[in-house]
Amino acid sequence: MASLANLPNIQLLALDVTSSLSIEAAVEVVKKETGGSLDCLCNNAGALMMMPVLDTDEEEARKMFNVNLWGPLAMVKAFSPLIIKAKGTIANTGSIAGYLNVPFGGAYAASKSAVMILSETLRLEMATFGVKVLTVVTGVVNSNLGSENTGFQLPSNSLYKGAEEAIRERALGGGGAKMSTEEYCEKYVRAVESKSSGQVWIGNSTTAVKWGKHLPPSVIDSLVSQGTGLDQV
Repeated sequence: MASLANLPNIQLLALDVTSSLSIEAAVEVVKKETGGSLDCLCNNAGALMMMPVLDTDEEEARKMFNVNLWGPLAMVKAFSPLIIKAKGTIANTGSIAGYLNVPFGGAYAASKSAVMILSETLRLEMATFGVKVLTVVTGVVNSNLGSENTGFQLPSNSLYKGAEEAIRERALGGGGAKMSTEEYCEKYVRAVESKSSGQVWIGNSTTAVKWGKHLPPSVIDSLVSQGTGLDQV
């Protein structure tokens, strides 16, 4: 957050979305600053996991789900009284991965598909309180996602060793032309300020994925498998 420290009207708070104590502390600080209301909550914390399904460590997958799914749920529950008081907006960051069965991205895609369904259900449930809920279906964007995977490697007995380099590149957040962080943030903020509700698609490749869903499954399978290294197994 260092790059934000000198901006006007910005207060930085340490927040771990997997820690109930950290969330509770953040709620108390916001209450004091705002008089008990909050115009917008953006759930953007995320973790990336790229691994063949057969090699997926369940404990590591649970950690990722704690960030990508249970973290946003805990944040929504904790901040909902403040949001309802303001008749504000909740924005949850999803991913085009939640619509695609890309090889080696099964667990990550499952977490993003889950958070988007949760978000769209929340939209219906919160409308009665005058609260808007945005589901931001995020495409390919330049970010720190994957920076935690610098030590990536497949298990020594993996059946997918031939694809290890290609999987590693994706685990580090590589692959595809990326929308700049600045452009993504500008569009994200514009969507929130529009007071709209429902899905908004932001980032590179979103249009292709949105309309590509109507292609025959065999065509989609071929497209999502390209460049994954699956052909080298």
